[in-house]
Amino acid sequence: MRRIWIFSLFLIFAGSYIFTSEQKKNEHFYNVDKEIKIQGTISEIILEPRYQGSAPFLILLLEQDESKNKYYVEVSPTWFFEQDFHKGEQLSVIGSLYSGQGDTQNIIAREMQSKGKTMVLRDKRGFPNWRGGQNNRQMRKKGKRY
Repeated sequence: MRRIWIFSLFLIFAGSYIFTSEQKKNEHFYNVDKEIKIQGTISEIILEPRYQGSAPFLILLLEQDESKNKYYVEVSPTWFFEQDFHKGEQLSVIGSLYSGQGDTQNIIAREMQSKGKTMVLRDKRGFPNWRGGQNNRQMRKKGKRY
């Protein structure tokens, strides 16, 4: 009886480890070691629910002018961002590259430049300037340089 109980505990721990490992593969986070800079043209603007119970995120599909590579750029929650973007507009992005589902290339934006304005979305370690919530206007103003 004791062996069955020990074996059952082992199965529970092994199953939970495998389950959390699979979840971590699908999660994304800002990795400063994978930071890149790209420039291109906005080909699509998407408002996507990224996190349950929170405002949708602004996602831009950016196509590089020379290579025609396409990147989904995760910008910020819609409430944080005050800049309007338009399809066909030029954009420069510094951010962390991460793999998405399938063959898509994804970037978590840290800093963006458009029309001569620089928008700082995250600090140099990748922590978002909107942390603290929608009502934390002081943090919001610190990240702006336009």
